[in-house]
Amino acid sequence: MNWLEEWVNKHQASEKPKLDWIEAFTREDGTYVEGHFRTEANETTMDNLGTDVDQDGIAGFFDADADGDGIAEALDLDGDGIADALEGLEELL
Repeated sequence: MNWLEEWVNKHQASEKPKLDWIEAFTREDGTYVEGHFRTEANETTMDNLGTDVDQDGIAGFFDADADGDGIAEALDLDGDGIADALEGLEELL
């Protein structure tokens, strides 16, 4: 792990996947690929650096509301479109 990868992973939101630094390399066909970050593999592509699920111009990794439902993913962990802290309060209204 290089110093930049360590710093980025230390200072990012805990609900986001870690970032891996990929060293520059040359493909078998001779194409040179610059060093770059990529998100560590997980069960979704919604939080990848290059994925914009809700088409708002913000890549999923940086988008607090990657699915476009109006609720930040950090507040809606079960993905039902209702902030988890508010679930069950509808009976009180």
